[in-house]
Amino acid sequence: MAAGAPVVAARAGDLSELIDDGVTGLLVPPGDAPALADACGALLQDSARARRMSEAAQRRAAEAHRLDAMVEALAGVYRALLRPATAAATGRVERRPE
Repeated sequence: MAAGAPVVAARAGDLSELIDDGVTGLLVPPGDAPALADACGALLQDSARARRMSEAAQRRAAEAHRLDAMVEALAGVYRALLRPATAAATGRVERRPE
């Protein structure tokens, strides 16, 4: 996606969350080799559709993997991991809003 190519993949695992079927790529049933071949062939035969998907895929990858967003997400993980240790060291327990 980052290279600006539509993705053709099996609809399995987290791929369904990463790929917007019909927009940034094509998803096919897992283990269905004929469907995979058909999806690849469809994009090879329709260059305009492939180009639209390529552009959408590249935009999606750029938005999802901006450096500032990735840094903030990682910092959030560290903050969450450190919160219990900090509370235990100070004797304070942080209450979360309900």
